[in-house]
Amino acid sequence: MVTQRGSNRDYVYEIVKNNILNMKLEPGTLISEKEISEKLKVSRTPTREAFIKLAEEELIVIYPQKGSFVSLIDLEQVDEARFVREHMEAAILRIACATFEEKDLLDLEALISQQVIYSGNSDYEKANLEKLHALDEEFHRTLFIKCGKEWTWNVIQQMLGHYKRFRNLLLAVYFDWETIILQHMRIVEYIRNRNFEMVEQELRSHLKTRFEKDALLKKYPNYFKESADRQFPPLKKML
Repeated sequence: MVTQRGSNRDYVYEIVKNNILNMKLEPGTLISEKEISEKLKVSRTPTREAFIKLAEEELIVIYPQKGSFVSLIDLEQVDEARFVREHMEAAILRIACATFEEKDLLDLEALISQQVIYSGNSDYEKANLEKLHALDEEFHRTLFIKCGKEWTWNVIQQMLGHYKRFRNLLLAVYFDWETIILQHMRIVEYIRNRNFEMVEQELRSHLKTRFEKDALLKKYPNYFKESADRQFPPLKKML
């Protein structure tokens, strides 16, 4: 067990955040500091600090005398986060086209090979989906790291909470991993050919294939914030 308070805070923060991003804690869910503390075997103080940090990232909303809730997905934030990611990653791909060597491309192709393996299970079991999500994230993170922009990647992640929830929900319901993997393959090949125009076009297509609002709004209306005055749906207990 982690013993230092700061480490405990980060421990609680990472676990709760991952559960929110992976939709294990659904939007609108009431979450309890006390229950989290007991479940993770940490004290209330670092748990409270973790909740404050999550609130700063707008992943939870804290109401005095009412409790803490997983925030509803804000589609305006989803759209803006996608805009930032698209433009920043296009800049990264410009660097990649100019600087990547064959070893860099082989490392990316190794990640794609793992994606192919996990996508081969037609049942898309939960463990496979989680691994596919992780490999997809690692593919894009690797692009930033190999361009010497890991700090930029980390900064961008702080504003992608709503976008990631939307993306994970979309891929869990309307997945098309075959297309996503093919797009990754084409991105690598365009980098290899130093073709920035085509790789930028492929990136925009890659990100937009995940950005289908209407189907998710219809299927999960209570997951989304419709206006600044929207109240939370009927309370759901913490998982």
